[in-house]
Amino acid sequence: MKSILTYLKENGLLLLIIGVGIAFRFIPIQAYQFSHDELSGLSRTIYESFGDELKFGVEQDTHPALVQLFLWLWVKLVGYNEIAIKVPFLICGVLSVWYIYRLGKEFFNEHVGLVSATVLSFSFIFLVYSSYARMYITGVLFSILFLYSVFHILFTEQMHKKHYIWFVVFGLLCSYNHHLSCFFAFTVVTLSLCYIKKERFLSYSVVCIVTVLLYLPHLSITLSQFSVGGIGTSVGGWLPPPRSNEIYFFIKTLLGCGISGIINMVLFLIIIIASVFKLTPITKKQLFLGWIFVLNYTVIHLYSVYKNPILQNSCLLFSGICFILFISSFVSFLSKKQVALFCLLLMGLMSFQTLHKKHYFTKVHIHDFESQCKTTLDMQKQVGKNKVASLYVAEPFFVYLYEKKYRTRIDYITKSDTLINNNYKLKQYLKKLKQPYLVVGAVNPEQMLLIKEQYPYIVSHQEDYFRNTSVFSKLKTYNVDVSVINTLSIFNSDIEIYVNDKKAFTHFGDSLDISFNKRDNAYPFNVTLPLQKSNLKHGQYMVADLALVVDSMRDLAKDQLCLTIGNGKDKAAFYKATLLRDFYDSTQKVQHVYLEFFVGSEFEKWKKQHLGLSAFIQKEKTSHYRMVGFHFKQMDYNPSRWAIFE
Repeated sequence: MKSILTYLKENGLLLLIIGVGIAFRFIPIQAYQFSHDELSGLSRTIYESFGDELKFGVEQDTHPALVQLFLWLWVKLVGYNEIAIKVPFLICGVLSVWYIYRLGKEFFNEHVGLVSATVLSFSFIFLVYSSYARMYITGVLFSILFLYSVFHILFTEQMHKKHYIWFVVFGLLCSYNHHLSCFFAFTVVTLSLCYIKKERFLSYSVVCIVTVLLYLPHLSITLSQFSVGGIGTSVGGWLPPPRSNEIYFFIKTLLGCGISGIINMVLFLIIIIASVFKLTPITKKQLFLGWIFVLNYTVIHLYSVYKNPILQNSCLLFSGICFILFISSFVSFLSKKQVALFCLLLMGLMSFQTLHKKHYFTKVHIHDFESQCKTTLDMQKQVGKNKVASLYVAEPFFVYLYEKKYRTRIDYITKSDTLINNNYKLKQYLKKLKQPYLVVGAVNPEQMLLIKEQYPYIVSHQEDYFRNTSVFSKLKTYNVDVSVINTLSIFNSDIEIYVNDKKAFTHFGDSLDISFNKRDNAYPFNVTLPLQKSNLKHGQYMVADLALVVDSMRDLAKDQLCLTIGNGKDKAAFYKATLLRDFYDSTQKVQHVYLEFFVGSEFEKWKKQHLGLSAFIQKEKTSHYRMVGFHFKQMDYNPSRWAIFE
């Protein structure tokens, strides 16, 4: 009994760090839903043979083979149950806490191990990615273990051959896990050449060559994946180039997000300054860790700016462990009680952010596809199955998964279907629906406004980080007009312009530059809103809503509604256009044309450059219609989705 009490006394803080970390990861296990990325990965596990899985499941993805092949084997054993699929990744999250503690303790001291483990155990971003059956938390674990083996090779007096074996094993796991965990391993090896002892250089070179040779079978897959277009906005993707101060936001995220992340940054800065004033020398190990993080971040940032955007928080986690160890290494001068208090303070701040601010247990694990399926079934039970339609935009595999789980049938549209990618077809589809209720999820604001034309009332709206599910109705009774929703502001107008042939333009606000010239066939209408005078926020949408009176679709010719951001002289920083005829409806007197602009991370830069958001009509030929109104609609369309780690 005495030995157990002694053990608890000596290791109580470590047990608390790991125990609460385990609790945070496993308490919401019944609430876990699959994210889109997870569903996408699982949809590629359907192939029977290893060769087909490699060809169609791996090569057509953008990530190396390891996690995809693991999932392919794992689902054959456990099926598509969320808990069974996520458990191995949750375990990787717990093991990451343990091994970063071991690394910090063994190569610095126990204080460093405890502080590093605290950050990894409680930081919101590590909790989130521990629950994803993707290659992020596995990459964190493999990166820690690879770094562990390298530290043994570089910084121990007596080294065992097993550490060379671990070097090869974990170097390969990093390389086969994610392209950027592979790059992390590459930078570690490159920088370690400056630290390796002469008597170990030959052996080290041999194991490096062996690792490279064992990676060569994957090289053809890597080259094939690199030949595919990226995810940057410049090539039609969704990821903008990084901000110049992106590193600040990542470090804040790494240390807990929000105000807690800022406070923790200040606390670590105070400790580092105190360490400097105490004249504590900076060691080779600290410099090694610092340089690895700086090299990884710099290369990824520059590549994202000048080549193609890839910089995301998830992709920096692998080198982020070096930053955590680096800043934690400065606590060595603190006493045992001071370290314990510091760890408890970090736990409290990060737990407050995770549980109270981010609502980790109730909001973080809910996603669009399962949520919409459950909402549809609930509505069918309430009002009758034949009264509810569901605009379920998904891949066939997603539908199969939830049909099987809920033992039901789902009407759906695939993401590649022209119906969902063509406003005219979508409008005609919505007109033909007879059901008085419509459930939608994960549709864009333009589509939402088209839905509002046919279903003008809202029954419910559920919005979380990864869920945006609404139930619309044609019935006024017991429902609310969509346009008066104030809680989430999904359809609040910001600027409204009325057009009348007999009167001049009138508008609300004093920040518009308006020109209108009937004789100019090229640009008969132009509205410019200076971005500096707008109150747009990151994660919002600005939607141009143009109202027209027209006799037939032919009268619209090939005219387009266009949105640009620029200064009117240089090349536009943003351009988007849509054909007016795509929104034509012969049963309506007034036609509405919608075009959206997402307020991303580049917006603040554009504001500083004094650019303006312009909407105008571009004419191809003579056309006949009358413009009767124009709105700029500012929409809070699930902004938390883009700010989950802020």
